[in-house]
Formats: sequence, structure tokens, C-alpha cells
Amino acid sequence: MQRTVPVLLIALLLCGSALAQHHPASHPPLTPEGPFPRCTDDQLQLGGFPDHMHIWRWPAWKPLVDADGVSYGPGTYCDGRTLRGRDFPGLTQEPGRKLLGGVVLEHNPGYGPCDMLPFLALVDMARRDLTEWLGLDQPDTLVLLNTDNVDQYRSLTGQGTWRFYQWQDQRVVLQPISVLQARSLDGHAVYQLVAQWFLTAGPGCGLPLWLTHGLAEYLAEDGVHLVNYMAQFRPNGPVLLTPALVEHILGAGIDPDPGRDREMYRRASYSAFIMAWELVENRGGLATLREFLHDVQSGADPDAVATAVWGKNLAELAQSLDPVQLGEPIGEAVQTRRPHIAP
Repeated sequence: MQRTVPVLLIALLLCGSALAQHHPASHPPLTPEGPFPRCTDDQLQLGGFPDHMHIWRWPAWKPLVDADGVSYGPGTYCDGRTLRGRDFPGLTQEPGRKLLGGVVLEHNPGYGPCDMLPFLALVDMARRDLTEWLGLDQPDTLVLLNTDNVDQYRSLTGQGTWRFYQWQDQRVVLQPISVLQARSLDGHAVYQLVAQWFLTAGPGCGLPLWLTHGLAEYLAEDGVHLVNYMAQFRPNGPVLLTPALVEHILGAGIDPDPGRDREMYRRASYSAFIMAWELVENRGGLATLREFLHDVQSGADPDAVATAVWGKNLAELAQSLDPVQLGEPIGEAVQTRRPHIAP
């Protein structure tokens, strides 16, 4: 609940502003209690998909405080490039390595503390939020490797920067944190990454990719950006993909043609996002999803649990969520929104 305070504060400061009502951050933030759906069709048309992944860049933002009185989130450790102190609860700093809340960030030791700590603070906030939203226990240690530049990222992963990161055995290779920050996509990348960590380290090991990837995109509130990306592909025809194609593309690995990989990955991501949007917003909210994940994590058969909570097994559920049949919630028109800019 602490995370909603800055959003409510901004909403109060902008009360009555027509511009604020058209901003993606004008929608209610995610909480297990809802409400679901979070917005009416008209509100969705005005503001686009919800996006609260930029609010820590706005003047009203302040670090959050947990039940033990410990500050967390962006702004906790650094004021610009200046450290706010020397010792912080739970934070371990070594040359080229930082540890916080079960997350290890490895990086070139030439970086200063405030080059890396804001990103780690964001990961810590996502870890706390995802624990609450999904009702899952945190998995084991997550190891992140920051690359120095895009060339190194491509060399280590074989993929372009439209893919934020790559899982490699026991660690995740990140595209340069500085690049994510410059693109104002660090929040989306972090929440997507942490969501996949929770979903695939536990009950998600046997769940379909449309579900785990779609939920990661949904929980990272990436919808506005995905819609923006689609503008490039719309002249070529419909952008949405069937569940079977989504599953195939997400599981097929990297296409050797960079242009095709970017297009198909983004279209598959958008289609999976729409499936997850419909599932959570209109079919029971986070409470139903938490029930499903809890039972699957406890060892129950995923198809049986899906049937119990949604009335369909996973294959039937995917077909009922087919984005080609459902269409785009905000329509097919080209829309350009800038959620990183405060209203």
C-alpha cells in the first residue's frame, strides 16, 4: 500500500487537470484488492494503458518506508550522484558487486556507487511489490550482470536492445543500465524481470509462455510502450498474433534477422500482454491469479487449478483470450503517448 502514496499525491496536485486525466498514470495502481477492472473503456481510451513506471522521476516522488521504518525504492541511496550516507540496512557494497534483499548486481568496478545503486533500489522495490501482488515467496538469489555497452550486450546475448535482458543459467545479463535509464525504460525492464523471476522460479516452471511472459508485461505496465511500438508495424497489416503463434515465437529463441526478431518479439509481447490484461482486469483480478499461483506452487496440476478458478484448462483459457478474436482494448489507431513525462 505504501507504493500508492506518490500516485495519490500527484493525483491530488493535479486535481481538475484535463491533461492529468489523459495520462497513463491517472489510472489506479495495481494492488491485490483492486479495483478490477481499473478503468472504464472511456478512461482507457483517454489515458491509454496504466503506466506508473516513471513516477519516481517526478518532483513529488520520495523514497518509500516499510513497516519496519526502513526506506526503500529510488532515491533511498543517492541524491543525483551523491550518496546519502555510508551504511544502509541490508545493503552490501563491494568493488564490482552489490547485494540487497537477495539480489546481486555485478558490474564493472569502474562504476561509482550512484551509477548502480538507483537501479538496485528499483529492483528491491519491484521485489517487494511482486511479493505482494502475486502472493508468492521470493525465490532464491537473483544474480544480475550489467554490461558496459551495447556491443558487449550483443556479444554476450546475441540479441538486440528490444529485448531488455537474457537469462543465462544462474544469472541474468542486462543491457547497459545507463541505456535503460536513458530510454526511461528501466522501470518496465525491472518489473518485467522480477515478475519472470517469481513466475518461472516457482510455479511458472511448467506454465505456458503466453501466460508467464504476458503476466510479466502486464505487471510491468508495458502496454503504452507496446502500443507505441506497433505504429511501425501497422502499415504491414494486423499486429496481433494467435496464442499458438505467441507461444511459438516466445519459445523459438532469437531470429537471426534482427529486424524480424524485433518485430515478431514485440508483436508477441503485445499479444501476450493483451491476453494477460483481459485475464487479470476482467476475469477475477489479482485475487484469482494469486489463488491459481498459490495452488500450483503447492503442487496442484495447473490445468485442474485453472479449471477451478477460471472454468477452463490452460489451453481452453488461451483460446478464450485469443487477442486476434478479442481485438485491441484501445483500438487499432496509431497512438503516441509519453508516460515518462509528468502531466
